Amino acid sequence: MLSRIKAFIKYIRDNRFDRSLMRYFDWPLLIIVLVISLFGVVCIFSATSSQVTETPANVIEMLQTQSITYPRLQLLWIAAGLVAMSAVIFFPYQLYERYANAIYAGQVALLALTLLIAKAGRGGMTAFLNWGSDRGFQPSEVCKIAIIIALAKAFCVRTKPIMTIHDIIPLAIYIGIPMVLIVAQPDVGTALVYLAVFSVMVFVSGTNSKLIWGVLGMLVLLMIPLWYFMNNSASDNFRFNRILMWLNPDAYPDEARQIINGQIAIGSGGVLGKGIVSPGSFASLGYISDDHTDFIFAIVCESFGLVGGCALVFGYILLVARLIYLAVRTDDPYGSYVIVGVTAMFLFHIVENIGMVIGLLPVTGIPLPFVSYGGSNMLTNMMGIGLVLNVVMRSRQHKQRQKTATERVVSLKRE
Repeated sequence: MLSRIKAFIKYIRDNRFDRSLMRYFDWPLLIIVLVISLFGVVCIFSATSSQVTETPANVIEMLQTQSITYPRLQLLWIAAGLVAMSAVIFFPYQLYERYANAIYAGQVALLALTLLIAKAGRGGMTAFLNWGSDRGFQPSEVCKIAIIIALAKAFCVRTKPIMTIHDIIPLAIYIGIPMVLIVAQPDVGTALVYLAVFSVMVFVSGTNSKLIWGVLGMLVLLMIPLWYFMNNSASDNFRFNRILMWLNPDAYPDEARQIINGQIAIGSGGVLGKGIVSPGSFASLGYISDDHTDFIFAIVCESFGLVGGCALVFGYILLVARLIYLAVRTDDPYGSYVIVGVTAMFLFHIVENIGMVIGLLPVTGIPLPFVSYGGSNMLTNMMGIGLVLNVVMRSRQHKQRQKTATERVVSLKRE
């Protein structure tokens, strides 16, 4: 054990952060993230505003008459996220690859511990470790980064693509263990994020279309007993009712009030929106529960209208497109898989959150990246961006060094 610790310290010394790496920093990615995050702070301010009889005359009056508790806390979480991102960047991403199995074991242990000691919250969920009077930390959020690191290692060491069910079973068990622990909390939404990351990595690995359709068919068949179980299990009535409300919200006017009011708020924003603090807005009247977290997109559209909603979606398109570009441009297989995993995580969150708010998908409690209020999710998102920047910086540096070495050899041969 002592020898391993010494080897670890030596590795850190030999691969410590070099300031020259900043030459290869991907500023466009960070700028996109910061713009979306600051826009999210404004949306949270609008979502947590109190009722007014007339629109404030200016920004100063608005800040003086409205609470800034949640926006201020979100700014602190953004700052903490940037620190976490810097910490992830500091260590070479090859270190995460080397200790991927240990990271995987650590996340399984953390999820199991959470299941054992966490107190039940809304819907019977035991997903949060509470600290202080009203603060909570969600381990399954941060564990998304751990599973991306672990899955990237599991896929990059393969010598051939996944072509048969026999090939996919070991990986399915690998991802299945933490997923079972998360479903047991129960937090089906986060478990679906894990499944999305795994599915995208399987697709990127070069699997054949027959296997994809076969697995999808099996999942559809598994939905039948799952539906029956949820319908007859008292502990799962909460999730079962959510599906029924999604299929026919008008049949559940009381239970589906969040969904119905969210869609009304989106339509009421019109083209340009009602403004951040406006009389009679759904945000100020408190008609939409969780409007500063899961249903923040409804407030985006109410406050900034179709233009604001489209602008946010365009920002996400830029984010995902940039991540895909960086994944394609990365030569290292492990680094490329890491970026693909982070991209899949963001893409699923974006599609699921916006889809559930506008009524295309069931409500799962998935937050909108960098916009929804919440510390655990913000830290996870920033750590994911840190992983991507880590891979990009060191990959670009390695590529530049190879290019320089090749040019020197060619120069010497000419001489």
